[in-house]
Amino acid sequence: MSESSDRALLDLLRRRGPMTVAEMSDQLGVTGTAVRNRLGRLLESGLVERRAEAEGRGRGRPRHAYQASVEAQKRLGQNYADLAVALWGELMTTVEDRKLRRNLFARITERLAELYRREVSSPGWEGRLVQLTSLLHDRGVEAEVARDPAGASPILRQHSCPYYELAESDRNICALERKMFEKVLGLALRLSQCRLDGDHSCDFRPREVRA
Repeated sequence: MSESSDRALLDLLRRRGPMTVAEMSDQLGVTGTAVRNRLGRLLESGLVERRAEAEGRGRGRPRHAYQASVEAQKRLGQNYADLAVALWGELMTTVEDRKLRRNLFARITERLAELYRREVSSPGWEGRLVQLTSLLHDRGVEAEVARDPAGASPILRQHSCPYYELAESDRNICALERKMFEKVLGLALRLSQCRLDGDHSCDFRPREVRA
């Protein structure tokens, strides 16, 4: 959802929906055509649902009402960053036993890896890399499989970071993400550049190649 006008319409539907085009037009003070254009984008992205409603008790032509989808309720209005920063801070500062912290770190990494591993099934690591990148993209992380000019092994390149605020407070998050990717891909990786250092992307490169 790239336009603020789309967000305004979606927020209205979340507060007041289901609504007709005429009702939305009246509330937003825009034309019905403008509303339909915004609805088209939101329907295509799965953030809005349309349903038919009979007009009154007669046998007239049904009208359509629109409402925010379950996906919209999941994606909007959520802010896990503050909670994640607070929880991570408590973990790192209140758990004094280093061995226990390492064990917790490993369990968190494994838990995150399991979210992806079940959907990454290619027998070769390059195929798994493509599948992982697609899953990241589906989760809102702008990522791609890239190759450097030297023609070396493929790179997992992230143009956005899912843990940026958390990583700003503790760079251990970068190591956690790298280890999680290693578990999913079955391949040792190194973080060759990072957005926290002013780079345009976070690049994860293979240390070694194996099937």
